[in-house]
This record gives sequence, C-alpha cells and structure tokens, in this order.
Amino acid sequence: MSFFFLLIAVLPPLFLAYYVYANDLFDKEPKGLVIKSFLFGCIIVIPVYIVEVTLQDFTNNIFLYTLIGVALIEEGFKYFILIKFFFPNKDFDEPYDGIFYSVMISLGFATIENIKYVFTSEPGTELFTAFARMFTAIPLHAACGVIMGYYVGLSKFKINNNSNKFIRLISKPKYIGLFLAIAIHTLYDYFLFLGQGIIFSFITLAISIFYAKKAIKIHQENSPFKDL
Repeated sequence: MSFFFLLIAVLPPLFLAYYVYANDLFDKEPKGLVIKSFLFGCIIVIPVYIVEVTLQDFTNNIFLYTLIGVALIEEGFKYFILIKFFFPNKDFDEPYDGIFYSVMISLGFATIENIKYVFTSEPGTELFTAFARMFTAIPLHAACGVIMGYYVGLSKFKINNNSNKFIRLISKPKYIGLFLAIAIHTLYDYFLFLGQGIIFSFITLAISIFYAKKAIKIHQENSPFKDL
C-alpha cells in the first residue's frame, strides 16, 4: 500500500512535467538539463523546510506568514535556482525555456512536498490528501512556475508585443515573474490558512492556470525555431 501512495503522490507532478515538456514544440531541452532542473527542485525542499521551520513563529499574522514564511521562501528559492543555474545556460535559447526550467524546478519541489503530505496524513486519509492536492497544490506550483518562467524568458530575449507595453517599461521584467509567483502563492495559501473564504483560493488557482496556459501559447508563438 505504501508503494501505491508513493505512486499517487508522484504521478500528478510528473504528468504536468511531461505536459510542459510536450509543449516545448520546436527545440527540446537536453535530457540531462531536464533531469537536473527537476532534481534541483527536489533538493531545495531541504533548505526551504529549514527556513520555514525557523520562521514559523515569527508572526501571528496569517497574511504575513503566508507571504514571508511560505510564498517568498518557496518561490524565492525556485527563482534563485532558475536564474543562477539555467538562465545563463547556452541551451536556454528561446523564450519558452524560461517556462520550461521554471516549471521543472517547481514540480521537482512539488513532488517531494507531495510525498511528505501524503505520507504524514492521518491514517486512512492518504488517498484523499493525494487526490485533493492533485487538483490544488500541484497545479498551483506548476502555474506559479509558468508565470515566473514566462517573464524570465521575456527578459532574456526582450520580446516586444502589444500585450507587454507595461513590461517593456521595466528594465528587468524577470523580477515581475518572481513578484507574481509570490503574490499568487500568497493569496492561494492565505485563504486556506485563514479557514474561510476558501473559494478565493480556488479563484486564484483558476485565474493563474488560465494565464499560465496563455503564457505557454505566447512563448510557443515567439519561438525563433518555429519556422525552421
């Protein structure tokens, strides 16, 4: 039964990882970098957990805790890995790669986090936890990864189109991706932790998924390899 729980914990993030890989239509990333980015996401669970435990009692304000004690830490670590190890890489050669590596890091993180939540659930609730997170927390991590990566890709290749007039005024739009990922993550967690108004968590998730899918399509259209 433990193997079954492990399977249902890891399959949803792996499915989304495959979805993002399959939507890299024109210039597939090297398999070594695919695995590396995913594993980086898995590994950063350790420092994230240490920092979150350290900060868990720093405030009684639920909003500040979700903003600083959860969203900022988790999205900040993902962003650091993306910018430090993948942004400068020569294989980061089209806008979609920002989305690709960002999501792989995010889903690596989500995989380990999901395993932890499933296996620490109350006995008898493991299946419910796994299925609940399959449609909530896992897509949230993926959507935050897409939106963060969209702006990182935008900044590297300085894409100009009518939908980004405001972004063109900002010298480093990649920071906008970090800010939006933190904001989405904060809003989603805040209403969950608050224990009321949970509908707003699902609205936040739905909106983020909508814009994530739109972001994927935009960078597919902007690929320099599209007509090769």
